[in-house]
Amino acid sequence: MSSYEYNHAMARAKTSGHIFGVTWDGSSSTSLTRTDDAVDFPDPVPYVSGATSYSSPFDDIMPWSGMVKVEDSQAGTLVEIPKFWYKLTKNGNALSIQIANYEADGFSCSPAHMDRGDGAGERDVVYIGRYLCNSSYKSLTGQRPNSQETRATARSNIHNVKSTVWQMDFAMWFTICLLYLVEFADWNSQAKIGYGSGDDSSKNTGLSDNMPYHTGTPYTSRTTYGSGIQYRWIESLWDNYTYFLDGCYIYQGNLYLILNPSSFSEDSNGVNVGTPKNGTYYPTGLTVNNNAIFPIFYPSASGGSDSTYIPDIFYIAGSDSNSYWYIYTGGLYEQAYWTKQQFGLFFIQVTHANSQDYGLTGCRLMKLP
Repeated sequence: MSSYEYNHAMARAKTSGHIFGVTWDGSSSTSLTRTDDAVDFPDPVPYVSGATSYSSPFDDIMPWSGMVKVEDSQAGTLVEIPKFWYKLTKNGNALSIQIANYEADGFSCSPAHMDRGDGAGERDVVYIGRYLCNSSYKSLTGQRPNSQETRATARSNIHNVKSTVWQMDFAMWFTICLLYLVEFADWNSQAKIGYGSGDDSSKNTGLSDNMPYHTGTPYTSRTTYGSGIQYRWIESLWDNYTYFLDGCYIYQGNLYLILNPSSFSEDSNGVNVGTPKNGTYYPTGLTVNNNAIFPIFYPSASGGSDSTYIPDIFYIAGSDSNSYWYIYTGGLYEQAYWTKQQFGLFFIQVTHANSQDYGLTGCRLMKLP
């Protein structure tokens, strides 16, 4: 593409009323193909330590450009996420994901912003904790992440911080996944942004504070394991600790979601949205359910690796029993618990509803104004 064509594409995309998309053909490649108004976009170049050049074609385009750091006097440092609309389309093995920065026909409000049935209606903005919660359940720099408790305890203590503050939920996680996929057009977040995970040492929050750019790694190489990676100012999405996702549970193999945060529970109030494939595996296929409480995809086939298809591990083994299981995501600093590059943005694991997961699982807050 010539510089003229590139500049013209960027100028066109920055105006309102546009759709940006990607399509995964279902092959073993982790990469997706850009579509719609993103068809001519180059790949983003995240930061690595010492770099002088880094950018993304989405830096001046909503909703990505609206993801900024803000301070809340009670909750700490947060990242604002503006509302957008999205559409999932499955055609054979191919999955298309489209994000619109306007209310396009046939598109749904993003999961974190949609009407949650709590009286607030659709929200124009929501907020996610920039950092994992500390022992006071706030998002602050220079703090040891909190751990060694159940999801229910974290839920209660986080909400005690402020009436509009809740534990991060599945809807917020899925919203961030959509934004990442359309921006980076690749399932392999570790290869694209940074390996993350850990170096056998628990780290305090704030390792990304000196980064001059919103996305990347504080290390000189993306293939260096260590905490502090960030996506759009959100630190440690897949490093240092795993962390709970609220508003969800698995029962008899079925995934149940809860939108109203006042109804978050370990074993009730959920809506059945489908049955992810059971087992421990790297996903190779996805099911799309456009009739769930929000359009969603989840794994339906296995057989991949840490460098093919969707290269993040899914631990859903045991979830077909009559017990209730909760979900967490993130990464681990203790290398003894992993041997492969498997803890990226799409890593999911379930464990028994009252487990503390050996003190390795923390929590993250979200704010729903």
